[in-house]
Amino acid sequence: MLVVWYILAISGYVNGFALPFEGLYKLDIIHYNDFHARFEETSVDTPSCRYNNNSCIGGFPRLYKEIHTLLEEKPNSIVLNAGDSFQGTYWYTLLKWNVTQEFMNLIPHDAHALGNHEFDDGPEGLAPYLKALKAPVLAANMDVSEEPILEGLFIPHIILKRKGRKIGIIGLITPDTAKLSSPGKVKFTDPKEATRREAEALYRKGVDIIVLLSHCGFESDKEIARDAGEHIDIIVGGHSHSLLWNGKAPSGEVVEGPYPVFIEPTVDKDHEVLIVQASAFTKYMGNLSVYFDFRGDYVKWEGNPLYLDRSILEDQVIKEKLAPYAKRVHEAENVPVGSTLNTMRFNDCVFGECTIGNLLADAMVENANNATSKDIHYMSFIQRGNIKASIMEGVVTAGSIFELLPFNDRVEIFDIEGKYIRQALERSVIDAWAYDPFKGPWLLQISGLRVTYNVSLPENHRITSLEIGDSKEPLDDSKIYHVTAPLYLANGGDGFTMFKEGKHNERDIGRDQKIVEEYIRSHSPLNIQLDGRVIINS
Repeated sequence: MLVVWYILAISGYVNGFALPFEGLYKLDIIHYNDFHARFEETSVDTPSCRYNNNSCIGGFPRLYKEIHTLLEEKPNSIVLNAGDSFQGTYWYTLLKWNVTQEFMNLIPHDAHALGNHEFDDGPEGLAPYLKALKAPVLAANMDVSEEPILEGLFIPHIILKRKGRKIGIIGLITPDTAKLSSPGKVKFTDPKEATRREAEALYRKGVDIIVLLSHCGFESDKEIARDAGEHIDIIVGGHSHSLLWNGKAPSGEVVEGPYPVFIEPTVDKDHEVLIVQASAFTKYMGNLSVYFDFRGDYVKWEGNPLYLDRSILEDQVIKEKLAPYAKRVHEAENVPVGSTLNTMRFNDCVFGECTIGNLLADAMVENANNATSKDIHYMSFIQRGNIKASIMEGVVTAGSIFELLPFNDRVEIFDIEGKYIRQALERSVIDAWAYDPFKGPWLLQISGLRVTYNVSLPENHRITSLEIGDSKEPLDDSKIYHVTAPLYLANGGDGFTMFKEGKHNERDIGRDQKIVEEYIRSHSPLNIQLDGRVIINS
């Protein structure tokens, strides 16, 4: 027996675990998340690059090039995609899963997570993509027993081997997918329970380094690490588009935390879970090296996301492969859907009522009436952050609508008490960048009501007048009103938690791009004007 143990010791292993004299083990991880169909260059603020200058960053050819450059430097790296490869540019609208799998398969992924947007065309739109992918797709908290088209197309975890060590990778998808997308009868279970179950199974198999590939969002990842992370070493995240970075971000974006963030699990204060995420849209790519001891315990780390600006070259072969598809996409983007007599600028929406906000809010009200009854008075709300581009005077194209609303969010109707509407509008004018004149990040654009603010008053007491439509009837805090809004906002996004708290009788009535396109077609030429529905006094 001693002879056998000695032979194992020479090889550096006993019972699948590394021995003390082996030295530190280095695990290299290349990761990205929330690709969102960025096959061409993007910019910090818009889905496509409008000008051929240094504002153009990212894109698949640059991502591909940098991944392969890092693999040449660190050939044992693990390459991970944390989900949401679908949706976000006209490429996906036109070409769907097929072009996505073609180019994703050119990157030597070790694993993909599933994002909520992967279900935007239902299980039937996802199944052929999963069948075509070469790398395994991981989802430990997803039950497809009632959607057999997806059975056998994903697994909860994999075990990789790098330099003789076993590396476990567990996949998670946000349980909010049921509300955010179109998963049919797919059920999404508690990510914490799934993490514990799969991590314990891997640990029993002698896997002492475990990575969680999560499309649950940064805040959820921290909770998972805290409550279920005793066997988890690293969480590679996505979904929340969080930039974790050390120092000031070169893109000028808000940094949500250092790279990596460290979380201590509640049940094991001697253990630390490292959390990383790399923004979104191929603007950044994660580059992490973690050193472990013989027990699989973290010792030290190196790395930071890489900013994929024009200092990083694009792969020209990949650009040539993309060119025929790009031609089709650009032709489709330029199809006219209507016209406008005036320019509607999205930047105006930080100051108060804006014409493009009126367009979007009015379109949602009209759609809600068409979907239900024209006798119902609807109010609509859309958050400033959901309005991503201007519409210029002249022809309005399919592509310009997509630029305006790139995420093609669902829109729902619901009932809600007036007090929650008042709370939402009060939140609309807090945390301003400036108050005289007003300039703020959360300002809601509205239809079906009129509001006047005095922003010199204390927060949550700034509404001086709030009336229903043109009736002069004041909003009643205890009365039930009918509302339509993008699902992201209705579910409490951007801090508007009062909508999520108060809404009931919810119903999905379509997607924002289609709603706005139909409104523009039926009302062209547009001549949207300001009408005093939002007044801000300083």
